[in-house]
Parts: sequence; structure tokens; C-alpha cells
Amino acid sequence: MKNPSPAVDRTRLLATIERLAPRMTEILSEFVAAPSLSGAEQPAADFFEGALTELGLESERIVLDSSLIEGMPLFSCPCDPDNGRYNLLARHLPRMGGGRSVLFNGHIDVVPTGPEALWTRPPYVPWVKDGWLHGRGAGDMKGGLVCALIAYQALREMGLQPAGTVGFNAVLDEENTGNGTLATVHALQNALGKAKLSDFDAVLIPEPFGETLMRAQVGVCWLFIDITGRPAHVAYMSKGVNPIEAGIAIMADLKALEAEWNAPERRHPLFRDVEHPLNFNLGRIEGGEWNSSVPCTCRLGIRFGFFPGTTAEEATLQVTQRIRATAARLDADLTVEINARGHFSPGCEYELDAPPLRMLAEAHEKITGAAPKPLACTATTDGRHFALMTDIPVTVYGPLARNIHGIDEAVSLDSMKRVAATMAQFMADWCGVEPLD
Repeated sequence: MKNPSPAVDRTRLLATIERLAPRMTEILSEFVAAPSLSGAEQPAADFFEGALTELGLESERIVLDSSLIEGMPLFSCPCDPDNGRYNLLARHLPRMGGGRSVLFNGHIDVVPTGPEALWTRPPYVPWVKDGWLHGRGAGDMKGGLVCALIAYQALREMGLQPAGTVGFNAVLDEENTGNGTLATVHALQNALGKAKLSDFDAVLIPEPFGETLMRAQVGVCWLFIDITGRPAHVAYMSKGVNPIEAGIAIMADLKALEAEWNAPERRHPLFRDVEHPLNFNLGRIEGGEWNSSVPCTCRLGIRFGFFPGTTAEEATLQVTQRIRATAARLDADLTVEINARGHFSPGCEYELDAPPLRMLAEAHEKITGAAPKPLACTATTDGRHFALMTDIPVTVYGPLARNIHGIDEAVSLDSMKRVAATMAQFMADWCGVEPLD
């Protein structure tokens, strides 16, 4: 497909982004103020649909239906009911056409805030200080989605629009399964709506990794471990078997496994220079009934990472075998049940030499004066769905954030401006531009 020549003046583009900066802050503030915990994203979906409408973009709702995607290789056992929840996919369609296309894909769900008292201000009351906008989801990843909107608006403010199709896909359930993006990929592959997979020849995931270009990401799996011991009065605790103490010992042995997997001789080449690339995390622990009783049960919720090239099935088998061996060594009377629910997500690599990704790097350098750094990421993103299930070039590129999943999460507004400008430059270079009227 012949691509129209880019026609965007860098100085004018940067001035336009600067003029739109107050609107960018306003949109992101309203977006953050719409709570959207995984499984309860509707307030943010409503807001984002309105933001797309303001840009003249009509949204298509892609309903999350686990029954349609449960047979797909990257499906993860859901953590929440589908409940009619939906992704939003909007497309800009060029008037004259002839340009190449891109899909911006980002999630609207956020993680729990933790105790509100630990926050400087309530987590869904956005506030700005020293150039950082704070609030749950500001960085991860509502800021990146807003960058894409502002990039598109900036071209329109300049009297231009992309000469190719540009998609904006806001998805559910990235934080716990990735099934939201999987539902969109399924819908596009099967042309279940107005859009189809062939509409797009590049995908950008605007996750908050500090203006880097992602070249690889680890796999991530979740496990829930239910341990049953033998209760007893604490006065006769030698007759009991404490499942909480067993859970602590199991986690200690999993940390030993983590060290084994991180050993230099076992590392994936792209992670060779990454400090501690694989992390095993005890994210939740529940158990016990009474201070003076040896408890009955304990539940652990863990997350572990593994390198690209290992399947989720292989990694989970190794971890579960380790758990069962530790429990058997501790006490034969311990009962252990292990359930895989949530992320069952393999790692992947990204081909940064693909033409659209090289052009993205060039756009970043045009805006910032320096080439973007490649990143081997110790987390997972929805980019894996496109890297492993399609032949569409994809990478992750988004703004600088801090304290994501933590207290006083924030995103850099200056970084958002650079990212938005880079996205606009990329659309001009990759898609080409045509007059708005």
C-alpha cells in the first residue's frame, strides 16, 4: 500500500501539544476520577467512550465473553465474572486513504489502592504537584491512553488527520488475566464487528515504561495455594500442624527457586544484563481462626515470573512440584490444593527492527533528540497477544510513571507531552496525513 508523504512541521507540532497540555491534564484527571478496579471498570469505560465521542470517533463495544475465548492458547482462568463488561474499539477512517495503519491498545482497569490513609490525598482524587499527576491509574495506564488521544487531537488541531486507519482499543482485565485484549484479538480475527485484524499493520501499547521501546517481557503466572493442617489448642500445639507456618516455609523455598531461575547461566539472552529479572511475589495470605489455636487453613496468592521460551504450563508445573515437595517434607499430614487462576501468560520478544517500530524509534528521536532505549521488561503486558497470536509488529511505548501499584501513583506530565508528540509524529510518518477538510 502506497503511503502518503508525512507533512508535519516538528516545531508546530510541539507548540500544538504544549497548547493542548491543559486539556491533557483535564482529561486524565477526569479519567483517574472514574474508579475502575478489575471487574468493575464501567465508570472508566463510560468516561473513555465520551472522550472518543468528543474526538468524533464512534466506539464499538466488544463484549467480554469467556465462552468464546476459553479455547484460545493465551486464555487465563477469569478472576471476575464477565457480567456483560466490554472493551471499546474506535477507529479513525481516512477520507482519501492510501496510508498505513496503527492500533493503540491499552487497559482501563486498575489495581486496588491499599489503605486510603497511606495516600497523601484520596486515590481517586487526582492532584498535580511538581509536574506529576497523582492518582490510582494515572500511570498504569490511563496516562498512556490519554497520550494517544492527545496525539490524534494535535494532528486535527493542525488541520490534518491520519491518511490510514487508526484504532483506539480500551480493554478490561489486563491486571489479572489479559482476557480483555484476547477478546479483541478474537473479535478482530473473526470479523465479529466492524473492524478486522487486517485493518491494522502496527500495534502500540502505551504502558508506562519511561519512553523506552520494549524488546522482551517475562511470562507471569498466578497460583492460589490452599493449605490445610491439623488444628489444636495452643497448649497442645505439638499435636497440631500449622498451615500458616507451612505456607511461610513454602514461600521461602519458592524464593530459593526464584534464585535458581535468576542464575546467570539460566538467563534468557535479552535479560542477561537486567538486575533480578524474575520475581516471585507473595501477594496475599489468609488464614487462621483464633490467636490461641493452631489454625486449620492458610491460603497463599502468589505471582511468579519466567523467561520467554518457557511455556506457562512448563513454568507452572515446576512451581507446583516444588510446592508439593516442600509440603511433603514439612509434614505428611498437610493437604495442599493448588489452583491456577488469573495470569497464565507466557513471555515474548518484540521485533524492534520491523519497519513500523523503527519508524516509532525515529519519531521519538525527532521529538526528543535521542534514540529510545530498548527494554527487557520484568512484568507482562498485553503486547504478548499480538506478538504471539498475530504477525502484526508490536511494542510497548508510553510515558514515565512512578509508584504504579503503590501509594501516590503518578505520571509525569512532561513525559506525557513528549510521548503524545512522538505518537503524533509516528502517525504522520507511518500513516501519512491528509487535510482535515
